[in-house]
Amino acid sequence: MPATLTAAPVNHWLVRALVSGFFVAALMTMSTADARWYKWVDENGKISYQDRPPPSDNDNSSQILNTQGVTVKHIPSRAEQKQIEEQKLARERRRQRDEMLLKSFPSENDLTQSRDKRLGHIDGTVTRMYDQLVILNSRLELIEGKIGDRINQGLAPSEALESDRSAVTRSINSTNALIKSKLKERRQVAGMFENDLIRFRQLVEAARTANLTE
Repeated sequence: MPATLTAAPVNHWLVRALVSGFFVAALMTMSTADARWYKWVDENGKISYQDRPPPSDNDNSSQILNTQGVTVKHIPSRAEQKQIEEQKLARERRRQRDEMLLKSFPSENDLTQSRDKRLGHIDGTVTRMYDQLVILNSRLELIEGKIGDRINQGLAPSEALESDRSAVTRSINSTNALIKSKLKERRQVAGMFENDLIRFRQLVEAARTANLTE
């Protein structure tokens, strides 16, 4: 009776090692001019080695390998490229901000004076609003008193009094909202100037250090 032949089990790790070994060996036997292999991971998580760039719709990063299979260049993914562009833009904005800061304020004293003037203007506006609020509350109290007198007399509030009360109440609410907005603006302006002051000192110190080392 003839013997039955059975297939030996496949050792997947061995296959991967052989394939990897063959690939590295192929790279090492290539000339320098031909050593342009691309490695990337597709959307299914599969690693690909090709002698041409990955498809244009590939969102993952890729690598260029040399003859020894060593990465010589990293090509960022779309997400990485977006982050790089955002960082570059942030650096440029910071550079422009630094330049404007030094041009606008010859000294730290000029910066603090500008801050105090700006905050003083906001504080003056808030003070006038509070004064207006006092007047509006006095008017409302007067209207409420007249309405109370009519009620004590068994009379309903007149349409004119109701209209005046509604109008004054709206003005009070509007003024309170404006005061809240201005106080928020003041905090933002104060914080901005505080950051500018810190950065101004850093720039001045950096310039001083640079002059000393020259």
